[in-house]
Amino acid sequence: MNTETTVLSKFKGISEDLLNNGIDVRINSRGLSMFPFIWTGDKITISPEKNLNIGDIIVFKRDDQTVCHRVVRVFEKDGIKYYQTRGDSHFNLDNPTTADQILGKVVRIERECVSLPRRILLFIHPALKFGRLNAIVISALIKIKNICLNRH
Repeated sequence: MNTETTVLSKFKGISEDLLNNGIDVRINSRGLSMFPFIWTGDKITISPEKNLNIGDIIVFKRDDQTVCHRVVRVFEKDGIKYYQTRGDSHFNLDNPTTADQILGKVVRIERECVSLPRRILLFIHPALKFGRLNAIVISALIKIKNICLNRH
C-alpha cells in the first residue's frame, strides 16, 4: 500500500467517523457517474441525515469504495428497507443498499468555473431523465466542443 492510498484510507475513516457522530463532511468529488449534476472537483457537503427520498443523492459504502449516486427506488423486503440507486450518467441500476451502508445525503454542491457546454447540460438535465438521451446529448456536446477547439 503506497503513501497516497494510506492517506486516502485514513481520510475516509475519519470522514465516516464524523458522519457517524452527526457531523457534516465536505469533500471533493471524483468520477463522472453523477455527470452533469456533479463533476470531478465539485465540493460536496454530506450530512448524516437518514431521512431519504427518491431523487436524493446519497453517499454509501460498497465493498471498499465510497459511492455517491441518486436514489431512484425505495422498497421493503422481509422487513428491511432497501434503497436502489443509479449514477445520473449510468444506464443500469446499482445493487440495492441498506440503511447501514449509507453514510449520508448530499446537501450542498459547490463548483467554481463552469464552462458553457456544462452550463447547457445543467440547464437541460431535468429533461434527460436518466435515459439513453443523456448519453447521446453528452456525446454530441463533446463532439461540438472538439469541433470548436479544432477551428482555433
